[in-house]
Amino acid sequence: MTQAIVLIGDLIESRKLSDRERSTTQSDLNKVLDQINRDTNGILSPWTITLGDEFQAVYRSGGHLFLHLWMVMAAIHPIYARFSISTGTITTPINRRQAIGMDGPAFHAARDGITILRKNEGLLRVNMHEPEIARVMNASLMLVSKEMLSWNGNRFHILQKLEQGMDVGQIAAGLGLSEVAVYKNRNAGALDVIRELTSGLADLIDADINKTGA
Repeated sequence: MTQAIVLIGDLIESRKLSDRERSTTQSDLNKVLDQINRDTNGILSPWTITLGDEFQAVYRSGGHLFLHLWMVMAAIHPIYARFSISTGTITTPINRRQAIGMDGPAFHAARDGITILRKNEGLLRVNMHEPEIARVMNASLMLVSKEMLSWNGNRFHILQKLEQGMDVGQIAAGLGLSEVAVYKNRNAGALDVIRELTSGLADLIDADINKTGA
């Protein structure tokens, strides 16, 4: 048995997409998942598309987890995806080639999280061994979700690049924006607050894994 982080992603309202939109979204998703999978830091089982509109991965740690989520969100915008994150036990061997053929409570909890997100129209949810911590974090993530649903594509790219350690000048040059526009997006979207929140959540996730795996 392995203590790990299971992530399940699900494209929102993908059935309403035209054939052309679906093809473009699937191409964008494939490209960004391939890019993420080249960054093996923290990944136990690589991001894998499982049901056409769903994809999943297994992580050993949460350090790069939210960066990878922002990369997906930036790549597929204006399409959105919901993400359910769960710490817990994987009872089957870890598949290092594809995130399929595995099972355990961590997968079940992540799947339950997707069901909840479909009902409450959120984008992000976490399940941890400490339910009170998870309750507070999920309330915060729902606020982040509501904020993100009004974002343009540039704001997701700016969040991603900030998470990658780029400064405003680099971000502006890379996106073809003025530095003023980058600052405005950063402030209007409360990007520094979101980064602080998700950095703290990543630390809690790692502590949860280390505590239960001890």
